Amino acid sequence: MYRVGIITFHCSYNYGSVLQAFALQKYLETQGYSVKIINYVLTSNFEQYRLFRINRYKESLKYLISDLMFFVPNYRRKINFENFQKKYLSLSDKKFQDNDNMNSLNDEFDAFICGSDQIWNLDCTNGVNPPYFLNFAQKDKLKISYAPSLAHKTFSESFLNDLRNAIKNIDFISIREESTIDAIKGLTDKQIKVVLDPTLLLDSTQYEQVEINPKKNKDYVFVYMLENNTEFINYCNRYSKENNLKIYYLSQKRMSGLNGENLFGIKPEEFLRYIKDAQCIITNSFHATVFSIIYHKQFCTFPTLKSSSRMNDLLRELGLLNRFYNSDFKMNDFIDYDYSDKQLDSLRKESQNYLLEALSTLE
Repeated sequence: MYRVGIITFHCSYNYGSVLQAFALQKYLETQGYSVKIINYVLTSNFEQYRLFRINRYKESLKYLISDLMFFVPNYRRKINFENFQKKYLSLSDKKFQDNDNMNSLNDEFDAFICGSDQIWNLDCTNGVNPPYFLNFAQKDKLKISYAPSLAHKTFSESFLNDLRNAIKNIDFISIREESTIDAIKGLTDKQIKVVLDPTLLLDSTQYEQVEINPKKNKDYVFVYMLENNTEFINYCNRYSKENNLKIYYLSQKRMSGLNGENLFGIKPEEFLRYIKDAQCIITNSFHATVFSIIYHKQFCTFPTLKSSSRMNDLLRELGLLNRFYNSDFKMNDFIDYDYSDKQLDSLRKESQNYLLEALSTLE
């Protein structure tokens, strides 16, 4: 049995991050591979999740005040995410961070995969971070990128030069967004494939195996807002009032003006079930959009400055661009999930084949 090591954002207290890590691991295991997620942490990226962000206190006392005020929900989030990681993610025995020497991993794995999530997003990693480009892997090891996101459409020449050098030793290259391929295809002679986010490699029946039912009344709207947006809040309040539905929402702080109950810190397993059982979902999150589609829900997606490209790519490919919010948007308009399922099934097979064909070179 071939051994595969995955390096990604697996330890973030973020629903999309842990679920995409789970999905890629799960899919490869179903294909007969021995899979572990490399327990690597980029400390600058993880800083935002610490209970006490001591390094920020010199900047402003507001960070200390916030950490004290939100200690209890932040602690609940920490426990719930770490429990999910322990239960569902197979982590490497050794933990690494930042510039640690990771060469010992070559004794443990036959192949390495970097991805998915925003491990190639310079905003998240402060430029090219070598471990996320498998710089530790020996020349004779198979190196694959699976759906890393660069997030942007345009890049500085400096970043492109760094990226050119970083990807030259990767044997099979794929990215998540069609909208970024033009910016980077000139950096290598290798074919660059656009593939699905790992969460879309699995179907609803596989996620049902990890769901936890929070046992809430199902007459609710589930709201997940990553960027504050007045129009978003107004629409949530208006729709819930017109349809006599409660609002359950996820936010690190109470959203001013949003009339609902904050579920901040719930378990990833509960996150899935809240989406599955909701009357509808209103979000500006890519992964909340993904799971709305997987569970065949009525949903509304608001574009954001940071993630509009990836949401636009996904909705366009599945024939669901009408689920983007605009002034004429109607939540209960018919969604042709028969069509989108056919599109998704085709894209899923292409993405699965990319992985399996790359890994078949081990034989």
